Amino acid sequence: MRISAHFIQSKDQAKLSARKILIATFGSLGDIHPFVALGQALAREGFAPVIATSAVYADHIRGEGLGFAPIRPDAEDLMARLGMDLGEIARKMAEDDKFLFDTLIFPHLRESYDDLLAAAEGAEVVVSHSLAFAARLVAETKGLPLVTVLLSPLMLYSAFDPPLASRVPLRRAPVWPIEIAYNRLLLWSLAQAVGLWAEPLRRLRRELGLRPRYGLDLLLGSKSSTAVIGLFSPALAPSQPDHGSRTLIAGHTFHDRYLDGGALAAELEEFLDGGEAPVVFTLGSFVTLARKDYYRDCARVAERLGRRAVLLAHADEVDEIGDDLPDGVFAAAYIPHSQIFPRAAAIVHHGGIGTVGQALRAGRPQVVTPFLGDQFDNAERLARLGVAQVVDGKTATADALWRALSRLDHDCAAQAEKVAGLVRREDGAGVAAVRIAALVGQGAGREWASC
Repeated sequence: MRISAHFIQSKDQAKLSARKILIATFGSLGDIHPFVALGQALAREGFAPVIATSAVYADHIRGEGLGFAPIRPDAEDLMARLGMDLGEIARKMAEDDKFLFDTLIFPHLRESYDDLLAAAEGAEVVVSHSLAFAARLVAETKGLPLVTVLLSPLMLYSAFDPPLASRVPLRRAPVWPIEIAYNRLLLWSLAQAVGLWAEPLRRLRRELGLRPRYGLDLLLGSKSSTAVIGLFSPALAPSQPDHGSRTLIAGHTFHDRYLDGGALAAELEEFLDGGEAPVVFTLGSFVTLARKDYYRDCARVAERLGRRAVLLAHADEVDEIGDDLPDGVFAAAYIPHSQIFPRAAAIVHHGGIGTVGQALRAGRPQVVTPFLGDQFDNAERLARLGVAQVVDGKTATADALWRALSRLDHDCAAQAEKVAGLVRREDGAGVAAVRIAALVGQGAGREWASC
């Protein structure tokens, strides 16, 4: 009994003495999973991470052994206020670049700030998703070190490696100094225009008595963050001269469990074992709802190619989609991509960064069908690597998907496996956690510089 009591007391003391780190994120599972992985890596470093996000993810995050704090707007409340389901929200975001900010984020900045200010009590560092604007305000208000985490290369805005799917006429692969200067000027102009548009964020800064910020520093904290960490593969976006000494590209994270989604269902396991490797079609966790026609097109494409297929659709629509599928096509709801992608012949997906990482690690050729946001840039970077074909998801037809899949040849498959050899060694969460631990060790008042 004495040993047991002493052991329990030691565990309690360890919990009390652990140094709290507040992690703020916003969005779909693709925006949650990397921060769960980072939180677990920070816990292994001896910290007490608390993830602050929508209350809908509370059970998931607590189930992963991490602290949780709810912040508004809650995803379910937001859908109720707007009278939209996730599918409708995804469609609006694809149609209007500003919808995410003007409707989903900016109107709720103050309530997000209030919730995060309370959640930050006792924290030593604030770690912020690039879209968790209120978290950066909390870090400044409390004088805490701020680590801004970028989940995709689009947010780096390098003149040497600019966004590849931008409507701005940037030079994609600049070589000459004049090309780099041209890109730098265009990116600066774009940043100023975006900064001027973010009036709700500037207004809240003024109300809180915080110093003005401009351009990308206003939106992303690119200059004011103590550290900027990219949780994506350097294969997608190698380090560039203008990334700055505070920026670290740590690599992909591969956490993809969600609640009960830890293993393949017996029916799917039986299907996979019953024939050649299938083509896997997925739209991730956000844009899947109300896409029945897309999945039916995918089924027709597989039949035309004479290939087996797995369709990863929304749970509410799996039965309806499965009613009229041809032989050799299986429909399922959410499945951890780490479980299914390595067993695929090819992967057709939307280009979300979490799916990109899992597809790269699986070493399978890809067709990317981007719909919104950073997906277009991710798709072009995969094509640049030689591992993917790209079809615009908003205008994709069965014929276009068939042609793209038909172009996935031996060279593409070989390149995919070559890149996978690099990506499989990445541990973005672990590398990021070590750097954050180093930042805390240097003290809140000292500037952290990456190697």
